[in-house]
Amino acid sequence: MAKQHDKQFKLDAVQYYQDHKELGVRGCAENLGIGYSTLTKWLKDFRESGDIPVRGSGNYA
Repeated sequence: MAKQHDKQFKLDAVQYYQDHKELGVRGCAENLGIGYSTLTKWLKDFRESGDIPVRGSGNYA
């Protein structure tokens, strides 16, 4: 099962990238311990909406 990150972590990751663009997305993702594609998606979501949507747990039972 994939690790769930809270909204604040995602926003902090986007801010980290913005503050350290010289590292590139891959370098920032490695430093944060997340996948390249994960950070890329968060950056895209933030660029498009100015926020990062948070998925629910999916457990509605």
